[in-house]
Amino acid sequence: MPGAFADTTDRRAATVDVGPIRPSDPAVRWLRFAEGRSGFLLVFADLVGMSLASYAALALRFESFVMPMRTPAFPLALLILVGARLVVNLGFGLYSCSWRYASVPDLVRVVVAVSLGSALAAGLFYATTLTPGSVAATAFPRAFWPLEALLSMAVLGGARFSIRAGDQVALRLGPASRALARPTILYGAGAAGVALARSAARNPGAGIRPVAFLDDDPARRGRIVAGLRVIGGLADMRRAVATTGARSLLVTMPSAPGPAVRRAVEAALALGLEVRTVPPLTDLLDGSVDAFRVRQVRVDDLLRRPAITDHAAGVDDLVRGRTVLVTGGAGSIGSELARQVFAIGPRRLVLVDRAESPLYLIERELGSRRRRGQGSGEVCVHLANVASRAEMERFVRRERPNLIFHAAAYKHVPLLEDHPSDAVHVNVGGTMALLDAAIAADVERFVFVSTDKAVRPTNVMGATKRIAELLVAEAARRTGRAYVSVRFGNVLGSSGSVLPIFREQLENGEPLTITDPAMTRYFMTIPEAAWLVLDAAALGRDGDLFVLDMGEPVRVLDLARDLVRLAGRDPDSQPIETVGLRPGEKLHEELFYDAERVRPTSSPKVLRTHAALPPPGIRDDARRLLAMATGADEPGLRAAVLEYVHEVDADWS
Repeated sequence: MPGAFADTTDRRAATVDVGPIRPSDPAVRWLRFAEGRSGFLLVFADLVGMSLASYAALALRFESFVMPMRTPAFPLALLILVGARLVVNLGFGLYSCSWRYASVPDLVRVVVAVSLGSALAAGLFYATTLTPGSVAATAFPRAFWPLEALLSMAVLGGARFSIRAGDQVALRLGPASRALARPTILYGAGAAGVALARSAARNPGAGIRPVAFLDDDPARRGRIVAGLRVIGGLADMRRAVATTGARSLLVTMPSAPGPAVRRAVEAALALGLEVRTVPPLTDLLDGSVDAFRVRQVRVDDLLRRPAITDHAAGVDDLVRGRTVLVTGGAGSIGSELARQVFAIGPRRLVLVDRAESPLYLIERELGSRRRRGQGSGEVCVHLANVASRAEMERFVRRERPNLIFHAAAYKHVPLLEDHPSDAVHVNVGGTMALLDAAIAADVERFVFVSTDKAVRPTNVMGATKRIAELLVAEAARRTGRAYVSVRFGNVLGSSGSVLPIFREQLENGEPLTITDPAMTRYFMTIPEAAWLVLDAAALGRDGDLFVLDMGEPVRVLDLARDLVRLAGRDPDSQPIETVGLRPGEKLHEELFYDAERVRPTSSPKVLRTHAALPPPGIRDDARRLLAMATGADEPGLRAAVLEYVHEVDADWS
């Protein structure tokens, strides 16, 4: 598989910092003056426009510009029309709306107001002319009324939408916008591209000035979409740049798979364009796409698989209105699980972690999401150590969750090789303590987040995770409850993973360090992994072991070279050092044991395996290892953990 590009910035949405449009700009001063007096100006414009529309309607009916002046009933009809329209327009708020931000619902409001005003005026006119001594209505053409209504719609709607058009033109041509907004080609003329083009037009402060579309759909070629021409497909990028003078490319396809994004990035970089994108669908939990959510392309954009937009059946019922507990809730996977669970709407979301500051930050973030309408439910954070059996028993008994996601763990392979006792206490002891607390509190479902390093482990981290998988399977078979494990590979961008290290080295001008040119790893994005863990929770039966479909393994060297290329540098001139395998590391990871039979599930990216039956004495064996972890013989403990797992796996396979 080819390498993946990555940027050297953080995960925040990147925009061009143009600052506010200055109040001293003449166009802005005029717009503010006009907006403050828009009601009076619109009344005056409507009076003139309705009079002209009425005169033109009668002239069209008689095919003569003289006949309206010779029609005795016309002054009465005009007077009634103007009065009726002003009353109806006031009632529909046509003089109080902020027409700078007019949209389709506002256009519908104009149409309804005009139609109602015409009906009211016609009724009043004929009621008046039928009274004794009035001007006879028979001499007044009935075709006047629909003609006048159509012309009034054009006049009233045109006056109001010209305010929006003028506002957009003034802001787009203002000094700040002209100087700093980058001419940008949008790749993808679908719904997301249209939404972003319109958002950019309304928000020049985002620093994006769309100039054209590219789209590979032949049916869209040559069309005008959101006011921009679709010049052609990706192969026409050079011509589009020459025609428009664009300096950047924006990929506006949140559901595009990684290969499609890669082709766009490579073509743009070859032309010297800056490349940006909108987040994938798994990041857009609120469904919004606008010019302020544009960011630089990251490695996960170029590795992303076809987007999954629907959860497996049962996820909503599992979460909505219920209590969900996430351990490791401040970590990479735990915090993303928290975001996605919160978006579904639990009754109560409980987060447990030992990291004080990250826990505080995720609590604040979820509060902000609630205020923006991007989630609901009570959020409770708890600073605790999952390895403390007494604390877990009290805590779970008090919260009584319906569902537990156990993502708390020590994970850094080389560090845990030197500290196996800590790995055993947290990864084995913490899992067993939480399982026992869940069983005592009648928790319905328990989902353990495992790793591909648990398959034929060569390090303490993988071995302790393997033991934890067996403990979960034993608890499920003993209780008959849906306690399951979910196994997957490396998560892109997680704390301490390879990409943040590469970015730091690149920013500091240091050589990029890789273990071995041939080393490969399975990669998955954080949102994708959390999304599929939720699916596995709904699919789980007692003792299931799920493996997430990770696609093909990726060479770490490819990641390094493509990161350099996306940063605007020549990968052949960037120093890359090979440092060799660290203690406990493998050259290639695996997702399954040979004896594990893999079957598909209703979720296309979640696989169910026929897992090993846990040894009858797994709990006693775990307690023995925990007792060893209280001693000082770290090398002996490391050897004992690995030997135990290898013996169990040999007996099963």
